[in-house]
Amino acid sequence: MHTEIKIKKKKTKLKVIVLAIFSLIYLLILIYVTDLSKPGSLVKLKKVNLENAVASYDNYRMDALVFIEFSRLDPKAKIGQLFMLSLPTSYYDDDTKSLIEEYRIGGIVLMSQNISTQTQLTDYVKSLQKNSDTKLLIATDQEGGIVGRIPWDNARYISQPHIGIVNREDFAYSTGESHALALKQFNINVNLAPVLDISFEPGSIMANRTLGSTPAQVTQLGVEIIKAHEKNGVIATAKHFPGIGRTTTDSHLALPQIDVDKDTLLIEEIVPFKEAINNDVQIIMTGHALYPKIDKKYPASLSGKFINELLRNFLKFDGIILTDDIHMQALDKYPDKVVDAINAGNDMIMIVDTYDNQVAFIQQLEKAVNDGTISEERIDESVKRILRIKIENKIIK
Repeated sequence: MHTEIKIKKKKTKLKVIVLAIFSLIYLLILIYVTDLSKPGSLVKLKKVNLENAVASYDNYRMDALVFIEFSRLDPKAKIGQLFMLSLPTSYYDDDTKSLIEEYRIGGIVLMSQNISTQTQLTDYVKSLQKNSDTKLLIATDQEGGIVGRIPWDNARYISQPHIGIVNREDFAYSTGESHALALKQFNINVNLAPVLDISFEPGSIMANRTLGSTPAQVTQLGVEIIKAHEKNGVIATAKHFPGIGRTTTDSHLALPQIDVDKDTLLIEEIVPFKEAINNDVQIIMTGHALYPKIDKKYPASLSGKFINELLRNFLKFDGIILTDDIHMQALDKYPDKVVDAINAGNDMIMIVDTYDNQVAFIQQLEKAVNDGTISEERIDESVKRILRIKIENKIIK
């Protein structure tokens, strides 16, 4: 016990020293770029540069904290951070122990089999975080209506189509707030909601899960749900980029094909996601659908044209990009899907599957990094992004 205390004190001192160094460097830069010999230079600094200086200092401080956490991770742990996995039971079993302590995964997605009682769920989440060396993103699907894992939620039975029928911003916000508070009481820090797909067709596979049939309505209501989550300390997830509301095919069973071009996407499907980014959504989930007029080979979730070019470079999204569950049959014809997903620009891969299959996918990614199929720089970029969001949301303290 005494040894652990000493180690913790040393780590704390190291963090303080590193932050102090970064602060000193920033102050020297600030002094250097400000000519104090000129009359009025200090006044100008106060009036013009103070806000930028504070923002710059916050960025330097965050960079320092990310650097500290990043430097603690060995190559295996970095790869582990890229996975958000389901777990088999409602208690801390041997498979769970292996995924968290050996493979050091970055996130957990809670499913129905992980939840029985309020006390069980509280203790379960505590055990997951306690045993994880790098604290976890712990997520679940709490959309409301037919998709909701947490029964102790006053808005549990309010579906997104219900919100669309009411069509009031305050109702969307209060429903999102109820979801967020229900998750927060169990220390679940990510909601895989809201759905920002648009139900263009009455028979759309997403018709019973979306907020409406027009970009304007889905945008208006979806943004309020996102705001409610962020205001109450739960990370929201906009899904399923770039939008799968035109198909009647269920990606759990087959790969949907959507025959629209990029221009159509930009003025319709993409609109809610663009506005979500403008309102600081922190996670976007990519959907499994093929858009042959844009990418004939890869579905959006595995396509650099959608992720790197459209979402990162064009829409300027710098949060976590998370795949939908890659165990879905939509991706059965893509044997290298975990490698394809990371090379396309995804930060995290969700796998709702057996322990053995999850480990096989992790090892496949490890092999790809070792043989150079995926660069270390590509891995490092995503790991730093994941750590930054964990720190910003006080998951890592």
